[in-house]
Amino acid sequence: MEHTVKSFINSTQYKQLTKYNLHHVLLWLVYFMFWVYVLSPGSSTLDFYINSFVIVTIHALVSYFNIYFLFPVFLQKRDYLKYFAAISLSISLGTFLESGAFLALNTIGPEDKLSLLSLRFLLTTAMAIIYTTAITMSLKLVKHWYEKERLAKVLETLNAETELKYLKSQINPHFLFNSLNSIYALSLQKSDFTPDLILKLSDILRYLLYEGSEKKVSLTQEIKYLRSYLELEKVRHGDRMDLQIEIQGETDSYEIAPMLLIPFVENSFKHGLGKDRSNGFVKVLIVTHEDDLHFEIVNSKPSTGSEISQQAGYQGGIGLINVKKRLNLLYPKQHALELISTETEFKVSLDIKLT
Repeated sequence: MEHTVKSFINSTQYKQLTKYNLHHVLLWLVYFMFWVYVLSPGSSTLDFYINSFVIVTIHALVSYFNIYFLFPVFLQKRDYLKYFAAISLSISLGTFLESGAFLALNTIGPEDKLSLLSLRFLLTTAMAIIYTTAITMSLKLVKHWYEKERLAKVLETLNAETELKYLKSQINPHFLFNSLNSIYALSLQKSDFTPDLILKLSDILRYLLYEGSEKKVSLTQEIKYLRSYLELEKVRHGDRMDLQIEIQGETDSYEIAPMLLIPFVENSFKHGLGKDRSNGFVKVLIVTHEDDLHFEIVNSKPSTGSEISQQAGYQGGIGLINVKKRLNLLYPKQHALELISTETEFKVSLDIKLT
């Protein structure tokens, strides 16, 4: 039922009707035809139309007064006692107004006019107005509920997008800071690799500026970006560390949120190698199978120079905190992240459903 209501409200036909309030006209036209052809008040065909018009007009007046005045003024403010009193008075007024209109018109017989002020007629008329008011009120409440739900979802989406932009804005300076530190260290050593690293950093920054703002990028591009960063770090550390990269499966046909994997790589170098780099290692494994991506990175822990990362319960710095939030926002219930910290190594295992 809920799905049917949402589908109808979101349909093109309903939007065209509401654009010019034609849905109101259609509703009362159907109600008018119901009175004419089903209930047929009066003794002749012309009487049917006149009497039905009077009845529907009064019902519409009470209904609109309820929807557009009583509902926002009393009911939405939870002033139930005043609302009940006001709607009761409105229905009573509509009942006597209908009785007075038929007394003034010559569309019913003299014998019927005698019953216009009888308790039976007044109660029947009041019940008819109550039914009409209840139906229109139900339609109003359904629409009101749908609008609130729609606005809540829009707000939720905007909040999620705002948080994603905020998290990205933290990732870019974080990466740039680490990369410049690496190049600065080589420049102090007057290394011949410094120009190549500056060129690689330029390519990486180009990726950040253009692809980094996209919602999805090719997995091949993301891996190329990771390779550039890994090569930059490999040159800086040289033979003092063992770097292994293994790619299994096809990557061209898959897309992934940009800069989603780089925080894990950054973390492995920033907190994994420390000052003791003589026997350090970083191993990266990327496997694609059908719609699944498996990313795994393992790094050694230093014996000195990084007391925080030596702790068995270490779960990474701000980079990993941010990427956890991004994963929850971008791939809710479509990813599994496992962080394993031992005395000698730190391992990240990430599985994502890329559909």
